[in-house]
Amino acid sequence: MISVKHSYQTIAHSPSEMAKKMLFFVQDVGWFICAPDYHMKRTFYYYQLKYVVRGTGYLIWQGRKYKLRPGEMFFLDLTQMHQYYADPDDPWELLWFRFGGVTVLDYYRLLECSRPPVFRSRNPIAMRGMFMNLFNMFKLRPFGLEIAASSLITQIISEIVITKMENDGDQPLHLSPMYPKEVQQALGYIEKHFSSPIKLEEVADHIHLSPYYFSRIFKRSTGYSVMEYVIKYRLTRSKHLLMFTKLSSGQIALNVGFCSHSYFTKMFKTYEGMTPKEYRKSIQ
Repeated sequence: MISVKHSYQTIAHSPSEMAKKMLFFVQDVGWFICAPDYHMKRTFYYYQLKYVVRGTGYLIWQGRKYKLRPGEMFFLDLTQMHQYYADPDDPWELLWFRFGGVTVLDYYRLLECSRPPVFRSRNPIAMRGMFMNLFNMFKLRPFGLEIAASSLITQIISEIVITKMENDGDQPLHLSPMYPKEVQQALGYIEKHFSSPIKLEEVADHIHLSPYYFSRIFKRSTGYSVMEYVIKYRLTRSKHLLMFTKLSSGQIALNVGFCSHSYFTKMFKTYEGMTPKEYRKSIQ
């Protein structure tokens, strides 16, 4: 283990209501020169992008381990359990920001960040510059800070999207071959109709497979049964509404497809370990 001078700079921000409704909004930004024993394991709130300036470290996400080197980034839904740590022999230097916004979930799904959430920049110098500019923006707090920050985050995410398209041969991102075609079609159907009642037989019929065969390939591909995936997707959408709207939990339950407020509360408590009301209070 080598001796490294380490520092952890974090700048917190309380976004305005305008930013929450209209923009990518920042909760905090950071610049870390990590100690050899730097280690994080948790669930939290909102989303986070981390850029590796130098050094090496590891991300553990959904049971898989990823090694991250300079020029690479990871994009996390912090409400999901995650773990990352520095290589003690070559600790990270990281630039990062934690953020939200009405379109973050759509970009996150577009980039298929759950499989895997790791990306490499086409131009590491330019990407590092954008992350550093965002950090300095919140340090200096210029006029129009939130709008300028949202614009810069849009540039960062757009660069990631373009890089992914190039790596995928310029194919539409939702047609990524990570899942079989039938499973991709099923996911698209679920995500389009999640607010309405959905049955296994209905989804299987949509992709012209028997319910038995379809349920097997879906579970093998995603790790979830069809109905478990539907519930988890509805809960993900509900967390977005709890964060960014003032709708009651009863209204949210109906908006995301749960048959009753009580069932929504029961499922939320089962999967998230707290009630919708407690979740909303925790992120205020």
